[in-house]
Amino acid sequence: MKGSHPMATVDDRRETLRAAWLNRLSALVDSVQGWAEELGWSTRRIDKQMEDSQLGPYEAPALILQQDLTRVLLDPIASSAPHTEGVVDLYRMPAYDDVASLYYYDDNWHVHDQAAGTSSAATIREAQAKPLSMETFREVLEELKRHVS
Repeated sequence: MKGSHPMATVDDRRETLRAAWLNRLSALVDSVQGWAEELGWSTRRIDKQMEDSQLGPYEAPALILQQDLTRVLLDPIASSAPHTEGVVDLYRMPAYDDVASLYYYDDNWHVHDQAAGTSSAATIREAQAKPLSMETFREVLEELKRHVS
């Protein structure tokens, strides 16, 4: 096969998967940043160094949100997991308490809210999911602020 090189195929696939994940992630960060600012939160984009067996090393966008003394991090976790094409966590800072996880499946991001008083990742994944919207995001932030001591 003239001009064909097996590594080029692997590299091309890796680049295609990485681009798809970063596009999906960037769109999420853009939406969340817009919603947060509309709700009166200040925001700051940061880059997170990541490495993935499928995608290799790369930089992913993350977002810090703050209102009064409440700080939250929108943190990309993985480009894939069982039954999902992306996982992003929402943490309360500075303790990194899990507040909610966002999973991408069925062509949309879904919020899996952390139930009060529970802390296992399995509980978050199994929690009732809601499609991500400004309204569901607002609910998560309001719940978070209610539980800040």
